[in-house]
Amino acid sequence: MDDVTRFNDDEAYYADRSYLSNSSLKLMTKSPTKFHLWRQGKWSWPSASYFDVGQALHSMFLEGKDISVKWNGTRRGNDYKAFKAENTGKLVLPTKDYDCVQGMYDKLQKVSEVTDLMGFDFQPEIPGVMEWSLESGEVVKLKGKADSIVEEGGRRYLVDLKTTAKPLEEWSRNAKWMYAQQAYLYSEIFNCDEFYFLVIEKEFPYEVGIYKASENFLNFGAMELHKSINLYEKLFLNGEFRPYYAIVGEL
Repeated sequence: MDDVTRFNDDEAYYADRSYLSNSSLKLMTKSPTKFHLWRQGKWSWPSASYFDVGQALHSMFLEGKDISVKWNGTRRGNDYKAFKAENTGKLVLPTKDYDCVQGMYDKLQKVSEVTDLMGFDFQPEIPGVMEWSLESGEVVKLKGKADSIVEEGGRRYLVDLKTTAKPLEEWSRNAKWMYAQQAYLYSEIFNCDEFYFLVIEKEFPYEVGIYKASENFLNFGAMELHKSINLYEKLFLNGEFRPYYAIVGEL
């Protein structure tokens, strides 16, 4: 079984440590120590309930799977624990979050620009891999999982679904720093002509934004990816990473 086929399974994709992803490169840039510990299986991303809304919407909108169930209470107490045990394999969402997912899904279904963007037959949750050759001759293996790939009229483009607690204006203002590297990396992995962000606010009336990654946006992403890989080469291939050190300064 090749790696792309193996990565169809989400558990196998996220458990893998041999490939670098956009998320792991971001982690390394922010904290080489956490990245080092993550690769050794000694650190993992903390679970956060606010990711559940996005995960539920992704499954419903992109894959047609309703993986959430409503809980009329708070995320604590024995009753909540018992309800979770009765619904193993489901995302247990408090009423507000559950209704938010349903509202966002309904809005996406009704916006004509979204329907046009997604086309008649998009492919959801597609894994991909690529190799990045360094001047030293070493190869860095990279992976990604596309939310959806659309092929229509000779065009092949990627649509990445994002949810945001911020207004769309603020999201778009910060997108370059948050997502340009991902857009460039995924465009390379999946050989896409264009990259679009489909963004929806997590507050009623669930405003929707569709943003195409411009050439400047992707060029910035390319620079960010080069910097990330150069840092990885310096620290972890050339052996300059120090797992134990102190920050020394003067106050």
